[in-house]
Amino acid sequence: MIVTLYLVLCVLSGYWGRNTFAGPVGFFLISLLLTPFVSLLMLLLAQKKGTEQNEEV
Repeated sequence: MIVTLYLVLCVLSGYWGRNTFAGPVGFFLISLLLTPFVSLLMLLLAQKKGTEQNEEV
């Protein structure tokens, strides 16, 4: 039961990370190696792919 919950959280982390620098597979592997909670924290801090860092007006 706990392993299933862990894997579901890893898959969700990968799904939510699909538009970031690591992509879905990257975040899935990060969550498998570390924990899903660490990867979800990284997702909160990660910048979306394709957004401009320096938007000049």
